Amino acid sequence: MDTMIDRYLAAVSDNLPAKQRKDTVTEIRSLIQDALEDRSKAEGRAPDDEMMAAVLKQFGPPEKIVAPYLPEKYLIGPRLFPTFMLVLRIALPIIAVLAMVGFWVGQSQAAFISGAELLADIIKSLGTALSAVVQAFGNIVLIFAILQWALPEFKLPAKEAEWEPHSLKAISQPDKIKRGELITEIIFTFLGLIIFNFYLDKVGIYNLVGGQWVMTPILEPAFNAYIPWFDLLWTLTIVLDVVLLRRNAWQTGSRLFSIVLSGLNIALAVSLMMNIPYLYTLQGALGMQGVEGILQSLLNQALIIVFGIVIIVSGVKIIQQVIRLVRPKPVLE
Repeated sequence: MDTMIDRYLAAVSDNLPAKQRKDTVTEIRSLIQDALEDRSKAEGRAPDDEMMAAVLKQFGPPEKIVAPYLPEKYLIGPRLFPTFMLVLRIALPIIAVLAMVGFWVGQSQAAFISGAELLADIIKSLGTALSAVVQAFGNIVLIFAILQWALPEFKLPAKEAEWEPHSLKAISQPDKIKRGELITEIIFTFLGLIIFNFYLDKVGIYNLVGGQWVMTPILEPAFNAYIPWFDLLWTLTIVLDVVLLRRNAWQTGSRLFSIVLSGLNIALAVSLMMNIPYLYTLQGALGMQGVEGILQSLLNQALIIVFGIVIIVSGVKIIQQVIRLVRPKPVLE
């Protein structure tokens, strides 16, 4: 004849994955029996159904007691969710605006348009923006789900264990990482990879000609030679960010890796700076020959300044990493 405890453990077993049932049920049975023996000694009488019911009531429903033993049931956990929401608040509005701008730029508009046609175009533009937002949302969710799965520190412990203060790792202030910045960098670097590898043909100057928007490409074939280098730099940047998130601190290897990436960034910026005139052209893009030359000259100067800033910032990062590599770490007493 089955007892109340047997029925309770059967319900517990039904709520557990097959691989966990035997060990978990054995552990819970031991806990219940210990509690029942303690109560029996305290009350000075043999266990009966009433005592079993009182003990099981203390443990709670089977669904509650198995909860700590169950695997995670969320796609993005509570430790990663705030950063996920921050990225969504930044990225989705920008993507929606860009999608609507792209729709209107790509529309062929006559000199006159009726109210019904305008309303239809507005609805279509909103639909385009919604579609782009949904697609971007899916991509961002996928990235964060991969981070949640790949990085153990974002997972909550399966069951609460006794915490030992001596298990804390001493991390000096310079070795700490900024998770929000790293995750944001991963997201936007990933988006950059998508744009440069799949939508580069959309980069150009758009002009309204004969009631239609016409795109004039501005990137020269020489620019395509840099795409593999951008891919290499950005992919390695994502790898470094993921490693930092996994280890939760800067270490010697990651600092050396960062120095190499900064050096690659400087080399790429120097090469781009030296070859600016061969990378793009505004000739024929604006329909104003005199103005095109002046604008391209000004834009060249602006790009030189931008690349110069990139070189300086990357150089400063290299110096900072070298200093932190050679500087002895403080010892906590």
